[in-house]
Amino acid sequence: MSLDQAPEEPPVRRPRTGREKLMLAGKSAGALITFAVTVGAFWIALVDRTPGPTIDEWRLKADNTCQRDLGEMQVSLHSALLQAAEVLRAVPHAGTRSPELAAVVTSMDEIASAFRAMSADFAEIPVPEGYDRRDIDGLLRDTRSFATAFTTISTVLVDYQVDQGPLQDQAAMTAMQTLSASTMPSWVAGARRLGLTECLAIMGTSPLGPATPTPARFTVGQQALVDRIDPRVLTGCVPAFSEENAKVIAAVNCAAVRHGPARNPLVMRFIDAKALKAWVAGLSKGLRSRGCARGDSSGAWNHEGKVTGTLVCKPGSKGSYLAVWTFDGEDVAVLAEAGDRPAIWTWWKDNAYLLTP
Repeated sequence: MSLDQAPEEPPVRRPRTGREKLMLAGKSAGALITFAVTVGAFWIALVDRTPGPTIDEWRLKADNTCQRDLGEMQVSLHSALLQAAEVLRAVPHAGTRSPELAAVVTSMDEIASAFRAMSADFAEIPVPEGYDRRDIDGLLRDTRSFATAFTTISTVLVDYQVDQGPLQDQAAMTAMQTLSASTMPSWVAGARRLGLTECLAIMGTSPLGPATPTPARFTVGQQALVDRIDPRVLTGCVPAFSEENAKVIAAVNCAAVRHGPARNPLVMRFIDAKALKAWVAGLSKGLRSRGCARGDSSGAWNHEGKVTGTLVCKPGSKGSYLAVWTFDGEDVAVLAEAGDRPAIWTWWKDNAYLLTP
């Protein structure tokens, strides 16, 4: 018996109806349209795709980073130099808590913080694809080394005040030697190769020549404000761009000539009297006028028998104590802070009237 399967009869194909033909045509048309849309969308995405960053864009953002972070750091450096000069006249004994040394420590910490911020900001700038990163990575490394060195020096000064080590600590000496002999030259060389002219200028170096002091670069409004500040009270002013906005048209940070403030005072010019008044009202909320000599207060202050503006005294951030006062006819406000109320009050009484005619 044969087990071969008998051949099947071919299926009988019935003619398609008109409706079926329309449905098939519709499916084919839909597939073509879908395909066309997909190809078109891909082409549009390809054409409109945002190009990657260029090295010129990286350079511009890096220079802006230096202007922002190093500009803020300069005032701390100026302040540290002034404070150190005071300390060197009579170095306190080990184990002595010195307000002058504490002020130097604060300035050193601010410098270290500025370099850390700059390193983080550099790292966030997109690098062009395929670009040789060696100089960029070297700049990041050297910037972090600056922060480490200033932190080391600050730590040594703290240890000295609590009698944990001699002032000429080997770690601090090594940090300073490395900073001047290795880190600084390496940073400058890398910045020159990358074409960071603004960074070099702010760091006090010429892009083509040896290191030279460079004055702070002020806007017209900042320069006009600095020109009014009495150099016998505040000096070494630098731009405070981060404090400026639609209401504050010029702002600078300056180092106090006389000991008192724990941080560098901020001087701001407002766009008009209304903006200044609203800002002070926010600071004064909940305070009554009882005089800063007695505690938290908000009230008028006088110079030579004439009401000059408003004086606000209140706790600040991180355990500090604020003194904020205004020159109403000038639309100017000053903010200074110290470790406690007596310290800032004592300094304020001798230095409040710091605008020149």
